[in-house]
Amino acid sequence: LLQGSKTIFPSFGALCKVRTEVVEVTRAMLDRSNANFLLWPPCVEVQRCSGCCNTKSLQCVPVVTHKRYLQVMKVEYINKKPTYAKAVVSVVDHVECRCQTAPQGPPGGSPEAAMEPQRRHLHSARRRIQSCWGGHFSFWRSRSLCSTLGS
Repeated sequence: LLQGSKTIFPSFGALCKVRTEVVEVTRAMLDRSNANFLLWPPCVEVQRCSGCCNTKSLQCVPVVTHKRYLQVMKVEYINKKPTYAKAVVSVVDHVECRCQTAPQGPPGGSPEAAMEPQRRHLHSARRRIQSCWGGHFSFWRSRSLCSTLGS
């Protein structure tokens, strides 16, 4: 449809189903007691339930999940020199979703926040990065990280 100078598109309901989302890879996913390192990549794709149910009393929730292990690069600065090590973090993918009665969250908090406190969306700008050959990325123009990621 064309109305005036605007193109109008039909709307489709966003039903409850598994969708790809981006989550931040945090240091706490590897080591909660140490803040002296970075992880690369800074964010990854996961499968999460989202969408609308027929009423506000229902919520789109996972009924089947799967834990997946991802290899990341741990970048640590020792005596002002970067050291690189491979590390493993786990993420939970949602496999199957269903509309169910929404659980009662803590007062003042949203049910979604109560259900998944680890879920975080990356909304802030990340460190300046540049592309390396082969589609990998580097921190602060470090070519040595690119070669380490490629191996």
